[in-house]
Amino acid sequence: MGTTEIPYHHKDIIFKSLTEIFANRVLDFYDINTAPIVRAEPAKLPTITVQEKTMDFVFYLADGSYLHLEFQSTKGPEELERFMEYDVALYRKRHKTIHTYVVYGAGITDAPEVLNCGSIEYRAKGIFMDRYDGDQLFEALGLKIRSGASLDELERMQLAFLPLMKSSHSKQERAVETIELAGMILDENQKTFLTGCVIAISDNFIDREYTRKILEVLRMSKVLRALEEEAKDEGRVEGQIEGRYEEKKATARKLLLKGMSIDEIAEITGLLKEDIRLLH
Repeated sequence: MGTTEIPYHHKDIIFKSLTEIFANRVLDFYDINTAPIVRAEPAKLPTITVQEKTMDFVFYLADGSYLHLEFQSTKGPEELERFMEYDVALYRKRHKTIHTYVVYGAGITDAPEVLNCGSIEYRAKGIFMDRYDGDQLFEALGLKIRSGASLDELERMQLAFLPLMKSSHSKQERAVETIELAGMILDENQKTFLTGCVIAISDNFIDREYTRKILEVLRMSKVLRALEEEAKDEGRVEGQIEGRYEEKKATARKLLLKGMSIDEIAEITGLLKEDIRLLH
């Protein structure tokens, strides 16, 4: 049957698609008390020396700080050490306040939130999905989808996070069931979007056996083809955006050499002030 891995560029597009859900409702859903989300930020941090070099999600907030969001199916001080290394790397890159929250899947009802290193004390607030009844929500959402009705914004979020919730089924089984349920949605765009969300959120705990099952479901629903088309479109748009961004940076460098202030350059180019400072 070939490889049983979900191609990375598919997952990359899937993670980007989650921005819409996060920006609209995730702060309320998880009771995260920060400024509103402005945009998703690149999560790759090449300067980190730990094995995993990609944070799950990073968002730039309206007050100039960052929200770092991690999804976990395990707990322990070693996880906090990894998140601390991520945040140190992000801070060294941006020099901004970072708010870190860790979303723990069902079965975890408590986890360490503080790593005390003497002069350094690191905190990552825990959010526990065990408080949500995944079985009840799965049945309710299934009835609505099978009736042909559209899901509202909160229901779309609930469906996306079903695999993390408390359930009589394993996380892997619920992930496959949720993808199958999403495949019954009549709206093709919403079907592709929500299927991608479930895969992205389940990525940390799906093993090879269930990856194979998910790929079979995706092939039957033609979602992989839709993701490939979206990846092509994203690549074209990102290439255009990156080109304009590099042009703006080149302009900013010239203006810096002419002695213009960072505030003036930001107003002219539209670049963030912190990005301009990095050009010095």
